[in-house]
Order: sequence, then C-alpha cells, then structure tokens
Amino acid sequence: MAKNESDNAEYDFLSAIAISANVEAYEQAVVPYCSATFSAQSVVAMLFFRNSGPTVLFRWIPDDQLRNIFDRRYDLLGYLLDPFFQISMSTNDWAAYPLRDIAPDRFETSEYFSNYYGSTKMVDEIGFVAKIDDNSSVHLSLGRNAGQRRYRSGEITKFKQLSRVLAPKLKSVLLPQTPTFSTDALSLEHRFCAVSKHHGNEISLREAEVAALIVQGHSSRAIGLNLGISIHTVKVHRRSLYKKLNITSQNELFRLLSAFSENESG
Repeated sequence: MAKNESDNAEYDFLSAIAISANVEAYEQAVVPYCSATFSAQSVVAMLFFRNSGPTVLFRWIPDDQLRNIFDRRYDLLGYLLDPFFQISMSTNDWAAYPLRDIAPDRFETSEYFSNYYGSTKMVDEIGFVAKIDDNSSVHLSLGRNAGQRRYRSGEITKFKQLSRVLAPKLKSVLLPQTPTFSTDALSLEHRFCAVSKHHGNEISLREAEVAALIVQGHSSRAIGLNLGISIHTVKVHRRSLYKKLNITSQNELFRLLSAFSENESG
C-alpha cells in the first residue's frame, strides 16, 4: 500500500473510532483495520474482573481450532494465567505491550504455554490493558498464529501509538454500561488451597502463592523477587508444596489446577 493510501486508511480508521458510540461500532472499525495493518489472525476484546471470570466483548477468530480452544478453555482457567490479566490488575491507567515484555521468565516452558499457546499454535500477541476501576479493566489483544513471524519493533511502536486512542475510547463506550458479574470466582491461590483440601493435606497460603507463580511460568528466582523472599526459601516452599500434593513437577501442578477448575465449572 502506498504511503498516501496508508495514511488515508489510518485517518479513516481513527475517524471511525472517534465517532463509535458503542462496542459494536468500535468492533466494526477495529477488526478490519487491525487485522490488515498488523497481520493479526485474531482480534479479541474483553473485560477483566479481579474476582470473576472475564466477559468477552467481541472476538474475531477465523481459525476454527483457535476459536474452539479459546471458547472452551480461556474463561475456565486460561485468563488467570494470562500475563495480560495479571498486569491489568496492577495498571494504574493504561499500557500496551507485546506479550514477551510482560510474560514470566519461564513462560514459554510452562505447562500453560504448552497447553494453550501450543494447542492454538499462536506465535505472538500484542495488546493493551486499561483500568476502569480497582476491580476491573478492559483488554484488547491482537494475535498471530503459526506461519507468521513475531511482531517487530516498528509494529509494536505503531500499536502503542494507536492505543493512545483505542484504549480510552474502548473505556468510554463501556462506561455508560454497568457490568454485572458474580464474585464467586476463586483466585489461583485459593484454588490451590482448595486443591490441597481435596487431597487431605492442606498447604499454607505462602505455598499457594508459590504454586500460583509456578504455574504462571516464573522461575524460583523470579518467585523470590515477586514475594520478597530468598531463592532458598522458595525452594523449601516448593518441596513442601510438592510433597503435600504428592507430585514432582510443575506439569503435575498445572494438571491438578486444571482438573479442579473443570470440576468447579461442571
């Protein structure tokens, strides 16, 4: 596309965003432009809640396998391990990132990555999160599947620039609405405490915190930094956790969590 045509397309897009009065109009502008401009193979927008599962505002996922896996797994457990959900709960205003900038240091070797990203064959993701209040935020994600390269620095910069308009606008079209949601969804830590009760050997809250960080893909060093404890202490908690749950690896830890979440949803 010639530069003038590209500029005109961007101006038309920003104009459509500016006049969008609801989520549907926002979606109709965002999906065609972002899927083409960023070679995205998925465009998803959702509301994140601290104490409840996410609400999908819209999702454009042409690939049948990716769409089916997203629909089956994401709101069951996947969102709790999603780095964008984790960062959304600590963002003060709004921010845009490529996945690799916010993912835990061992994220790509985690069972969650293998189970979700491996199954969907996603290779990269960029997105923004924007805080609505202390307990909720909004998120827009652009994903790429196998056969595509990762997002390059110029594409990430452009997305961040556009997010200066996209993030506040998505918030503004949502604010007239009052989200309704239940508050009975368990955090990762409380899910692990419930898992341990089921196994008849309760873990401590600190061990549950360590378990939550392990399944997210954090190394022992990163867990120590996150919790303000030494690597040695992390390893002590990890050994105790595994002994109480009668497991030997983070893969088994993830599977216990998955089984519990599936049972809860059923």
